[in-house]
Amino acid sequence: MKFIYVDESGARDQGDVFVMCGLMVDAYKLRKKTADFDAKLEQLFARHPGARTELKTKRFINGAGAWGQIDAEERKQFLREVCELAVANGGKVFGIGLSFEAFDAAVNGGHGHPFGNSYWIGSAMFTSSLVQKKMQGASGGKGLTVVIMDDNKREMANYSDALYDCDPWYDGLYQIQKRKRGVTDWVARTVKTRFDHIINTSFAIKSNHSSLVQVADALSYVYRRHLELMNTPEAYPGEQAYYAGLVATLDGAREKVGRAPNVPCIQFFNEAKHAGWPL
Repeated sequence: MKFIYVDESGARDQGDVFVMCGLMVDAYKLRKKTADFDAKLEQLFARHPGARTELKTKRFINGAGAWGQIDAEERKQFLREVCELAVANGGKVFGIGLSFEAFDAAVNGGHGHPFGNSYWIGSAMFTSSLVQKKMQGASGGKGLTVVIMDDNKREMANYSDALYDCDPWYDGLYQIQKRKRGVTDWVARTVKTRFDHIINTSFAIKSNHSSLVQVADALSYVYRRHLELMNTPEAYPGEQAYYAGLVATLDGAREKVGRAPNVPCIQFFNEAKHAGWPL
């Protein structure tokens, strides 16, 4: 069994970039991975008792509030260590980076996105499709993946319904190819094989109750800021290089779509993604 902890960064009133990322951990590694991150966070809060007891990465790395009492280099090193620990010992990253402008154009592009202009559910279903694609092809990949999201009271019920209903529109994101009579073709999905490696409901948790959700927030913000810096000036010299380095650490463990049929869902996400996000 696998667990994937998912969070997001960005909103329409904050800029053009939205990123949703999940960190996947094996069940047998979950206890140690959680303990490692718990210890790292507890050490941080113990050294700086005036800071909050929850890591919101944007506030932390930018020195907002009490975080400003911590030296910038210490904050940068801490975030670097979080990224390194996330992908250590088999940690996998799943997710997508959208441009709101591109997403809106894709919604109006006639691709039939099942959830209209809901970028949150669209991103959640894309991430789930990557999980399905990864796990259905894993050697000995028995069992299901549990999706644990930072609580979104408006969208969580809709997302659980979407996983349960398994709209065939998403098939192309995780279809497989087989060779028959000398011809290689995409295998049609059925009701029983749609999202059959994911528990067909999602679990919401408050981020301050889970260090791994806070880690997912960190990964999402790292990718978001990396994408933002492709089109906006640095806040300080070397900021672009700093985030590019973090993304290089994470990208080695990030799952991508890879080969896929030329169907509406692939066309949609290719158009909706940020130009700097390899799908």
